[in-house]
Amino acid sequence: MATTRLTGAATHFYRARSAPGVRKLKVVMVSFAHVHAPGYAEQLARDQRVELAGFYDEDEARGRGYAQRYNVPFYPELASMLERVKPDVAAVCSPTKMHVEHAKLAAERGAHLFIEKPLARTVRECDEIIAAVSKAGVKATVGFNARFDPANAAAKAVVERGELGRVLTARVRIAHSGALDRWFDGPRWFADAELAGGGGFLDLGVHGADLLRWLLGEARGVVARVANLTGAYPIDDFGAAVIEFGSGAVGVLEAGWVQRAGENPLEVYGDRGTLVRGPGGLRVYTEVKGVWGWFTPAQLPRVGGNALSDLIDAVLADREPLVALADGRAATEIMQAAYMSSAEGRYVRLPL
Repeated sequence: MATTRLTGAATHFYRARSAPGVRKLKVVMVSFAHVHAPGYAEQLARDQRVELAGFYDEDEARGRGYAQRYNVPFYPELASMLERVKPDVAAVCSPTKMHVEHAKLAAERGAHLFIEKPLARTVRECDEIIAAVSKAGVKATVGFNARFDPANAAAKAVVERGELGRVLTARVRIAHSGALDRWFDGPRWFADAELAGGGGFLDLGVHGADLLRWLLGEARGVVARVANLTGAYPIDDFGAAVIEFGSGAVGVLEAGWVQRAGENPLEVYGDRGTLVRGPGGLRVYTEVKGVWGWFTPAQLPRVGGNALSDLIDAVLADREPLVALADGRAATEIMQAAYMSSAEGRYVRLPL
């Protein structure tokens, strides 16, 4: 198989060590409700640019357990922690319903924000968070970590350079066996529509919605089917959506908690080529110097870290995060439209 070099993608480097004489950023954890929160705490504990300065959790027993593990003060009230610690950064990993309240409290006290995905349950809630962040003048980002995957960054570079020609369709699937294996018997809020805003399709599909929009541009309409296939939880565990983009391209998104095994691929099809990202890596079918064939990148873009480490970089460098709250809002809008489409049996035009 031939190789070709992929260049031109945006680069991002995760620097775990602070420069001599630079003050460490004080970071607080706002809830350990999300399954990714323990990983973020571990990441922060290893990052020498920051100091874990306080933990809050609406579940006091859970929060105290993590506080003891990391030898960090626990605060049973969020407002008290923010007032006493005066953090530089707050990592919000609470149930999605609480994102508005928690993000507003932290922003009003001058903390830059990492907010786990989805940004909020609805576009209206996203707008509340965005308004609070704008008023406070702080930086904020959303946990769309797929953008920091080197293969995804390479895919974006291929599309932007026109190697596939005019993009016609794209497909992404993000799925695991969460419902089949009852992953959420512990963190049950994931299966509570009031707290989470949606089930398996929102939980995983919001990543795919962001990835498709990142590659294809703004969406202009959605038709979808959202379902509870297993009955494991009183909420949807699978969904599929067809998304129409402003360019005329059509994206297909599948996501949920009902996949025992198999691939989670990304496929992009243009009138001059094809891109596939799968277990074997990234492959591109296109024409190079008059020869048509499948090519693999000689070198992937040197991206690293995730949205949280990028926020820390952004605060230290006084730049904007690579993932903006507007990106979180747009992905939430696509997902909200998909749920509306399924419930009402119609094509839903965007913007809402």
